[in-house]
Amino acid sequence: MKGIFVIADGLGGRPTDLNGNTCLEAAETPYLDALATRGALGLVDPIGPGIRPGSDTAHLSLLGYDPFKVYTGRGVFECLGMGMDVQAGDICFRANFASVESSAEGLRLLDRRAGRISEGQNELEDALRALSVPGAEIEFLASTQHRGALRIRGEGLSRFIGETDPHEVGTVLLASRPTQDVPGADKTADIVNQMTQQSFEILRDLPLNKKRVAAGQLPANVLLVRGAANCPVLPSIESVIGARGAVIAGGALYRGVAEACGMDYIPVQGATGGLDTNIKAKAAAILKTLEDYDYVFCHLKGTDNAGHDKNAADKKAFIERMDSELFKVLIERVDWGRTHLAFTGDHCTPIDYGDHTVDPVPVLFVGPNIPRDPGTTFGERVAGQGGLGRFSGRVLPMLLGYCNWAPKFGS
Repeated sequence: MKGIFVIADGLGGRPTDLNGNTCLEAAETPYLDALATRGALGLVDPIGPGIRPGSDTAHLSLLGYDPFKVYTGRGVFECLGMGMDVQAGDICFRANFASVESSAEGLRLLDRRAGRISEGQNELEDALRALSVPGAEIEFLASTQHRGALRIRGEGLSRFIGETDPHEVGTVLLASRPTQDVPGADKTADIVNQMTQQSFEILRDLPLNKKRVAAGQLPANVLLVRGAANCPVLPSIESVIGARGAVIAGGALYRGVAEACGMDYIPVQGATGGLDTNIKAKAAAILKTLEDYDYVFCHLKGTDNAGHDKNAADKKAFIERMDSELFKVLIERVDWGRTHLAFTGDHCTPIDYGDHTVDPVPVLFVGPNIPRDPGTTFGERVAGQGGLGRFSGRVLPMLLGYCNWAPKFGS
């Protein structure tokens, strides 16, 4: 049997999204509704009831791991997802291009995402090769839009340090400080603080930023870092369950989490990790990849981007694109006699809040071994009445269990 696991990042919402409906409920999704009619629905707490999930911890949980035991921080997944060489002792960070201005108090934040910069990242990345702090080897790679990954290598470093991102426009950047009294924390925090100041000095007068300012755009003139992490020890899904998997994802984080869990990365032309991602190409890649793998994990980010931007129209439109460009293809071309599919989100991103919330997310299972329930549409409230009930995490192990891959616990 084959398995397809699709996560639409930030899929869930609240009735405050669109005139009493969530974006998912308001969207026209005839193909998802058709799958719901053939399958079973439920609600999943990505980590557990009342726990507000991060994207990294939610994915670990949905893939079958206990994030309370294995999670060391987000940065390592960003670096792995960018193809960086991560070794024991390295400290990895999630990084953002941001916009700041000098002030008497320090570097004052103007925009955490540098206006969601969409071009020129390679020039910024090249300039940052000049970063140099004694006792540290620093590598930065730009990802999508404002995002990037940063790795520090050196002797006696520690992940127990704070971030530099103040998360509030108008405030000055934070100085990284130790979060625990452990060896190496002071050294690592000092390296990060020196690196942050250097990034501003390198980027502020870059021709790209002068051009952006002249055009009335915000400059990408500093790096913010957060999510300090070292490399976790994760048993691969294949070593535990026996199924060989692959990941299709435009965002570095999701590729990195999946690769850390033992999946192979499948590059897809036009997979941007944004609202403009090539969903049709991802659908074709799923079908092709299933020829050689037992299961495929496909991640789509656009729903979350729109949710964070508080843009209900964009979120609804992206859901409708997924329906017509992904699920229509799967309905028409998958061998449903030997394939199971699970579809859910990693968290809710309601429009009026613009960030992750504790709400459970609707989940759909469909395939020959799934008992059908009465649901005929796919949305939050209908899913709450579904035959799967409400459960926490472990969607991929459930999917592979329906594919008869699950190992027995006990004799």
